[in-house]
Amino acid sequence: MDLTNKIKQLREERNWTQDELAKRSGLDRAYIAAIETKQIKKPSVGSFIKLARAFKIRPEELYQAAGYIKDVRTTIPHKESWDEILVRFNVAMPSSVPIYEEFPFHAGEDVAPIDFIPMVKNHVKKRNLEGYIVRGSCLRPKIEDKDIIIIDRDAPIENGDIVACLVDGKMHLARLRKIANELWLENNDGRILFTECEVAAPVIEVRRRLKQDS
Repeated sequence: MDLTNKIKQLREERNWTQDELAKRSGLDRAYIAAIETKQIKKPSVGSFIKLARAFKIRPEELYQAAGYIKDVRTTIPHKESWDEILVRFNVAMPSSVPIYEEFPFHAGEDVAPIDFIPMVKNHVKKRNLEGYIVRGSCLRPKIEDKDIIIIDRDAPIENGDIVACLVDGKMHLARLRKIANELWLENNDGRILFTECEVAAPVIEVRRRLKQDS
């Protein structure tokens, strides 16, 4: 059972309307409606806690329905306070990295991401992460067409790094090499002088789609 059906089932078992759940949880009714219609797929940690408190259930049940944990423990070492639960799940809860189609996304532009992917919160903290869908095969087999690359816009670029860069308005993926005291970006299409890049950032992770669109 997914999160949408779980919340709706819990609400209907208690004969509550969305307005009643909103009053008991402290959440806005429109926000609850958006969860139940899958417009909001990743509620905040605070929202999970408020809903669990309203339903008088453990937050793990909602996290399991959302797919963040596989099973719910039947026993816990001690009775946790709501503050302890919030701290524990705030640490464990994945954060979301926005995915864009056009590289690069410039801060301040009115550009909406096309999707979000979860990452462990500790891997996101204090990092300027963005994701992009790869188009092409200039770095096969390391990176394939339609893979998603995660870049850190604030991280330094070092020799040997895979780099996403903008040259003549087009994104290129290449590995940074120092050759004869010059920095080059190498891929299956050849070499590009690093100084030709208009924008560049290191690729820190690749997410591969196991099933491609037909």
